[in-house]
Amino acid sequence: MRGVTSLALLALALPSAGQELGPAERKWLETVVPRMATAEAQLGHARRLKRELGTKAGEELVFWRKLAVEAYQSVRVFHPEARVLAAEAAFRAGEILRSAEQDGPAAAEFRWCAQNARGTDFRARARLELGHLERRAERWREALELYVDVAADAEAAPARRDDAWLWAGTAWSALERREDARTAWRRVAEQGSDDLLRVRAFDELALAWLAQDDPEAAAGELARALELLSPRALEETESGERVRDALLRMRIVSELPRVIAARRASSDASRTARSP
Repeated sequence: MRGVTSLALLALALPSAGQELGPAERKWLETVVPRMATAEAQLGHARRLKRELGTKAGEELVFWRKLAVEAYQSVRVFHPEARVLAAEAAFRAGEILRSAEQDGPAAAEFRWCAQNARGTDFRARARLELGHLERRAERWREALELYVDVAADAEAAPARRDDAWLWAGTAWSALERREDARTAWRRVAEQGSDDLLRVRAFDELALAWLAQDDPEAAAGELARALELLSPRALEETESGERVRDALLRMRIVSELPRVIAARRASSDASRTARSP
């Protein structure tokens, strides 16, 4: 875990945490980032810099990351009227900062995006990313609050809401609220809008039962997943192939036989020990 300070407190200490950039930051960006005629061009400039990151390493990567983040931030400085594009730019800046493990600044960008991206998919995505930052730092209650916020948002895309329920289940499980975790996973497994997320939900349900030393219940979840999702997996389509691969990669597929074999070996050893 990288530190114990809450991301929320870190972000509040930053000028860009859910607010406009401060005068000093704006002046700096106006000095170092070229101004394009339109928001679309400004965003395009930032994207070109981001593409360069894949060719950099070491100190050069650090330098180009800074250039790319500043270019994305400049969208909202130079073109404040283009709120949707500025929100997307803030999200992309957050992604770069997150990849560099700069969690506080990343949270600030995601928070700005979430507050300015209403009516777009980036609003839910930014709040999910904030939840992931809290989760990775093992601040489970803070993560849970963010995930439930997305799950309850009627404006969010169904797949984003399902994703939020999945991660809410993970947070509830970490908080030892097993019934709440199973309820969240069950919601996605049985009613989810995305088949791949449904596979993940069934996997979580089965693994949770296995963690409670109940391989029979775990096997039941696997059987239910196959019952509901095999018809889609058998389709000769790209989506069918993805579902088929997801079912084959379920962790329970490898974990369940291992646990059953270990149980059998333990039972055999116990019987041998009792034999005269």
